[in-house]
Amino acid sequence: MNLLDKLFSREIERRTGAHAIVICIEENKAKKRSRSLGASALKASSRTKITTKKTEGSFFHRLDLRFPWLKLVAVILIGVIVILDLLNLTISSTGEQGSRACLAPMSKHVKATDRVLTGKKLVVLTFDDGPSNVTTPHLLDILREKDVPATFFVLGNKAQASPKIIKRAIKEGHEVASHTMYHQNLIRIPANAAKNDINEARSTLAGILGFNPRFTRPPYGNINNVIREVVGTPMILWSVDTEDWRSKDTDSIISTAMSELHDGAIILMHDIYPTTVEAVPKLIDDIRKQGYEFASLSELTKIRHVELKNGVAYYSFRP
Repeated sequence: MNLLDKLFSREIERRTGAHAIVICIEENKAKKRSRSLGASALKASSRTKITTKKTEGSFFHRLDLRFPWLKLVAVILIGVIVILDLLNLTISSTGEQGSRACLAPMSKHVKATDRVLTGKKLVVLTFDDGPSNVTTPHLLDILREKDVPATFFVLGNKAQASPKIIKRAIKEGHEVASHTMYHQNLIRIPANAAKNDINEARSTLAGILGFNPRFTRPPYGNINNVIREVVGTPMILWSVDTEDWRSKDTDSIISTAMSELHDGAIILMHDIYPTTVEAVPKLIDDIRKQGYEFASLSELTKIRHVELKNGVAYYSFRP
């Protein structure tokens, strides 16, 4: 850069207040410069001054000068959102008093646009006594293929032994609820023992899920006033009992369920029996042929405008 270029740059810097503005002039253009370059430089600097002032006076420029770290924060925030979307996660809360917000998987069923449930006949599939390392994963495969949500009333001690299955069920859009810790007949044991069983199951599931289970199903459907007082959640029983534990026969399970089917039905099955899992694909197809669709308990209660109350037992959610 020759002397004239240096003087030109300094003049622009003095007039505009800009930092490190350098005009590079190619060698072939330098030879063609005339003595009127000084006047041209003043005109150029005047135009630069106006442009620079306009840029420096903009809101975003002033914001960037005052808070230079905002760009970094914005980049980090966008990155977190992208990562959460890739992992299929969202921020959620149990909605209970004293509960904390946590990262929980977004149900694919909630996001699916082809599952319009309003105005349709709806049923809920529920499975008790699991999880089983042998049968429950296969059942989850079937439900995923059929795009059907279900509610799993799990035993605390089995969930403790197979937490990965519980987390998979949640990740794939199902609900996990409590079937107590050890499957005791709560009305046949002392009140304190029943309370401890219920609380231990809740604590165990919360440790796996990151939030308290929303529903409880007492074993055998047996409840009394003591259980109503200590359970701490709504109690979900059933209106269609497939008696799969008794028959352990695929055809019998399907025929029993279809004979008792109704809008708002809660269907009881057990995911610990291979025959039950074998019956599920055909049962889903047969139920859909009758014009029904499947919903989770939370979806159904919301659609039917049911305000669930702790200590109250619910057998179905008819329109």
